Amino acid sequence: MDNQNFKLKIYRFLLVLFALSGTQLSAFSKSFSWQQQSDTTKKDSLVANPMSIKKNIQDRHINLWNRTIPRLQNVTGSSTIYNEDVSTTPVADISNVIAGRIPGLYSSRSSGRTGPMYDASSLTLRGQSPLIVIDGVVRSFTSFNVEDIKSITVMKDAVSTSMYGLRSSHGIIYITTKDQSDEKPFELNFSAQYGFLNQVKRPNFINGAQYARLYNEAQQNTFPGAVPAYSAAAIASYQNGTNDPFSQPNNDWYNTIYKNNTAQQRYSVNASGNGKSYRYYTSVEHFAQDGNFLTDSNNPYETNNFYKRYNLRTNAQIDFNEDIQLSLNIFGSIENNNEPGAGASTIMDRIYGVSPLGYPARNADGSFGGNQQYTTTVDNVTYGTNILASTINSGYTRLNERTLSADVGLKFKLDDFVKGLWAKGMLSINNYYLQKTTRIKNFAVYYPVTTPTGTTYTKIGSDGTIEANKGISTIDIQNKQSFFNGLIGYDKTFGKHSLNVLGTFNLTNLIDSYYQLNQIYQNAGVTASYNYDKTYLAEVGMVYSGFNRYQEGSRWAFLPSVALGWVVSNESWFNKGTLSFLKLRGSAGKTAWADPSNYYTYLQNYTVGVAGNYNFGSTATAVNGSYENALNNPNITWEKSFKYDLALEAGFFKDKLNLELTYYNNKNTDELIDPANGYASGMLGLTYPKVNAGQTRYSGIETSIGFNDKKGDFSYFVKGNFTVAKNKILSRAEGIYPYSWMYRAGQPSATFGYETIGFYQPGEDVSKTANIPGYNPVAGDLKYKDLNGDGIINFLDQKAIAGDKPLVFFGFNFGFGYKNFDFSALLEGRINRDLYYDPTAMSAFYNSTGYVLDYTTENRWTPQNSINATLPRLTLGTNTNNQQVSSFWIRNADYLRLKNVEIGYSVPQSWLKKAKLSKLRFFVNAYNVLTWTKLDYFDPETGLSPFPNYRIINGGVSLKL
Repeated sequence: MDNQNFKLKIYRFLLVLFALSGTQLSAFSKSFSWQQQSDTTKKDSLVANPMSIKKNIQDRHINLWNRTIPRLQNVTGSSTIYNEDVSTTPVADISNVIAGRIPGLYSSRSSGRTGPMYDASSLTLRGQSPLIVIDGVVRSFTSFNVEDIKSITVMKDAVSTSMYGLRSSHGIIYITTKDQSDEKPFELNFSAQYGFLNQVKRPNFINGAQYARLYNEAQQNTFPGAVPAYSAAAIASYQNGTNDPFSQPNNDWYNTIYKNNTAQQRYSVNASGNGKSYRYYTSVEHFAQDGNFLTDSNNPYETNNFYKRYNLRTNAQIDFNEDIQLSLNIFGSIENNNEPGAGASTIMDRIYGVSPLGYPARNADGSFGGNQQYTTTVDNVTYGTNILASTINSGYTRLNERTLSADVGLKFKLDDFVKGLWAKGMLSINNYYLQKTTRIKNFAVYYPVTTPTGTTYTKIGSDGTIEANKGISTIDIQNKQSFFNGLIGYDKTFGKHSLNVLGTFNLTNLIDSYYQLNQIYQNAGVTASYNYDKTYLAEVGMVYSGFNRYQEGSRWAFLPSVALGWVVSNESWFNKGTLSFLKLRGSAGKTAWADPSNYYTYLQNYTVGVAGNYNFGSTATAVNGSYENALNNPNITWEKSFKYDLALEAGFFKDKLNLELTYYNNKNTDELIDPANGYASGMLGLTYPKVNAGQTRYSGIETSIGFNDKKGDFSYFVKGNFTVAKNKILSRAEGIYPYSWMYRAGQPSATFGYETIGFYQPGEDVSKTANIPGYNPVAGDLKYKDLNGDGIINFLDQKAIAGDKPLVFFGFNFGFGYKNFDFSALLEGRINRDLYYDPTAMSAFYNSTGYVLDYTTENRWTPQNSINATLPRLTLGTNTNNQQVSSFWIRNADYLRLKNVEIGYSVPQSWLKKAKLSKLRFFVNAYNVLTWTKLDYFDPETGLSPFPNYRIINGGVSLKL
């Protein structure tokens, strides 16, 4: 190729990039992401429809650390899913698309609050929280377009994670994004979606008449003989609706303030291409979720808790010639979260904690109602806490997130020196900040004072205003990360032998907080893989890894690992009949985890310049001073894990049916723990540091199975995965306890508390039972088992009460296609899942006024319901007996959930020719569709959260040019 033509191709390529994304770069100038691509580019993972997959599963490629290999040659403990597996899930955050799809990876959502900042799933891999890597760089940002995903590989064993050094123990979720077109030299795709969200389990608060009756009951139980707070006439007025709405309010705060239904929308455009000397993928996405709170159209600003984002991604590669390749990846995101000025969590706390009869939302004159019981103090000024005013008249708070990441890489082939030798350098810059802008205003509430001459209103607090362009802006979070990776590789095939060697030195410099010094991770390592005739496989990893927050001389660790594999079905003597493929593999190695929360613990830390911390002189004058923080630990080091994996992979019926079975056993040592009580001394007066004294074993079985086939116009697939996960504490340096049940060691990581043995019953002589010292139980209170028989219930009677069984979780994905129709669905579930619910949140009137819902009052203990009760008697305020951590508050949270379902129709190609479209597809999908569980009142994931889990019904259209 002459230079003139080569330059012309580069100019054309750059024009395409600028035409597609240049105009957006200024809008996204605060957020970029350069992402490293695998050195081998494969297209099989870009299949848009699972029904169109025709490749043998062993021929599909998986993305590992800086390389892409066929599944057949993989000997590591890793699992991969592709774009077609996750693109049907209409959620805001990538963490929510993984549930039920990958063996060994456990996900759980604790909140349904609007926006990925709050409703992203927590992920657990073999007992640990895995590291998230996007295109070869560690970064936790997962709030982006699911259509950008090429594949997600979960790395579980020592070999697959070895090159992450002192961050390898927790496993890796390795997300690879698209980098080129799939079928044509140029492709343009557009997608528009709109969906509705509603709560899976909406809280049911008790109405006014019921509340009054229950309050009287709790009052009598707490203060026997007291005059009832609510008369029979008042209760009757609440019951028949004759109560005065201002002097006798009867509110339904939750249903008034928090809407059951809301909406979301997503629009995305992506363009991709590939040519002889270039490849690229660029996308723009807008995603928005409406809020659930009540709003007031009279406000000139938004008070609802909405979420909006704009994302831009551009991945590109240019081959300057046969030996030099440049890669440039850019990602930018702008996210805006909004909520009422009082705060979404504060409003929900007030809804749960207030009496529905406490005060009217508005008084007769339109002012906000209130009273002296429901107030808060700010800067020594008392204000009311009216829930309606908190929602629509307290101003607003805006959270603005900006993410900017960029990766640039340059690769050189060095065949002129050594055939198969190459080198690559990559630099990644990542920036994130969260700006909080508060434009909050106060509001006044009024309560009536009635006298013989009439009714007047007494004011609490004052009304504030919001002025344009004024407010308080703070940078709540700001972090910067630079990453350099120097690679040198050697790839050689000679005869039946194939050798791939990859060496690296990389450095991560992370400023996670501007109140702390930076974190520096360094790795120097080499990984080598070998196969003979694609039958005998081996891989070795060795890395020397360091972290700057340990004591000098003790900052580096050597972590070796090895894996072996044997493709039995490639042997000449193997008879391929029903069993068409068989591979055995195993790995072993040492990994580590340098806890980033360890802030130079080996040094003694001090707090300096504390105002008024010391008093001197005969008149005790306060002066500034300093004091010691927790004691230092000069011997602190990284946590270690010795990991072992054994696996079998099999294919049946010409690989239409595929099975993978894995057993893992990980022994974690030097875990950081807080010293046990026996180590503490009240005479010292200082907090002890964490010490490396914990040991835990994690083991289990992971299984995946899949079948696909096609007959004429009908094709179908079935995929499932099943995991049994166990753990056992080996050591916690607990000292000496008088009883065996008190030890954590020897048991799973369990919840400890009292074992409940029923209720105290009428006529029972409590002087002859074991009780909590200082509390005189009565009928309807919880009774606990006296394990040591000393007649007292105290810490000596606490034992493991939940979590002693292996956790089982699974997913079942199936679908079919017929002509232009396609359908897919995902079921996921959990077994042996015990959850502990906070007894205060489960106790009506625990704050003397609120938390009166169906699940805190129905089937409570009463003299008439003393046998089958599932709740203790009602009392006002804190109950030191009933609100102990005990087996009574453990609930079985097993469930089976139809997590995701989609049905689509692709318009026949013959209809699209005139419009010059290559594809037009209409689809409807849903998320959290149906749930089967023994829990009557709660969603099994979000539980007691005031923001329950939600269901999404979503529809859209996609087209391709």
